[in-house]
Amino acid sequence: MNLLSNTTTLIGETATEIISVVIPTLSRQASLKRAINSVLSQRLPADVRLEIIVIDNSDDANSRTLVESLAHPSSPIKWLHETARGVANARNTGVNAANGKWIAFLDDDEAASDVWLGSLLAVARSVGADAVFGPISAEADGGTIGPFAPYFCREIDRVDAQDITDLAAYLGTNNSMFLRRRCFTDGLPFDLSLNAIGGEDSLFLKQLVKGGRKFAWASDARVIEWVSPKRLNWAYVRQRKFLSGQIRVFVYHMMKPVKWPRVVWWMGVGLAQCTIAGAGALVMRLVNPIAAERARVVFSSGLGKVLWMPRFRPRLYGSGHVT
Repeated sequence: MNLLSNTTTLIGETATEIISVVIPTLSRQASLKRAINSVLSQRLPADVRLEIIVIDNSDDANSRTLVESLAHPSSPIKWLHETARGVANARNTGVNAANGKWIAFLDDDEAASDVWLGSLLAVARSVGADAVFGPISAEADGGTIGPFAPYFCREIDRVDAQDITDLAAYLGTNNSMFLRRRCFTDGLPFDLSLNAIGGEDSLFLKQLVKGGRKFAWASDARVIEWVSPKRLNWAYVRQRKFLSGQIRVFVYHMMKPVKWPRVVWWMGVGLAQCTIAGAGALVMRLVNPIAAERARVVFSSGLGKVLWMPRFRPRLYGSGHVT
């Protein structure tokens, strides 16, 4: 593993607390640059300093030149080359390299508002949460996002600083911040068996909830996900929702002990979605094609909940994109 580090001067160098921002990346230099610059633009409290950790999961370390160009005395950037391909490997490497009291995650196709970290931190401090999550908006990275925006967003109808531990099943690590001493007690927090599939963050969150950790919502900590045009089609959205449906179930099967009541419940939900949405897609096909496509997406999500077993899982990570 290679390391490029520039820590001569950190933003807020006299501060007493560090926030480490972990950004896994795989061959997306343009969007990575946008993500890093958005973190460097954060407005932080005087008692906080910043550390950015970029984990390059490509074979040829192709982001190093970019990160070197951004690294200067006021840019607290670490670059690491994780040659073992997979989303869980990349996240684990970032966590283990972090020095912060707080560890935040941002995907390499996201850009954070300048109050992102400040808002996450304010909520965490005010309510004593172990982890805080914020909203995600979606924009097309070139072109118009059209009817696909809802499938790349995260909006939760809760007020700022409200407890959302009960919504752990609907959360992910993109746009999140964790109290290190409470949440990262294991050297490999993200399950390596999910490297190529995804869902490693969903399983991690379920395990935190099982351990009594509390989550909160930071309504002002918004990030934008810039969606590649290659993903703006119904076929990709259906595949994405099929996998998310699978994840909703198999994380309960991976817990110890297995949460069989939840597995059975979500499989039942999936069957209902398949039945209702499948019929709706057939009915709407001729009169409202967009509504029919949305119904097919719900059908795919339900089908994933039913066919959650390993033999049916697509491989969306590793050979494609880390984030």
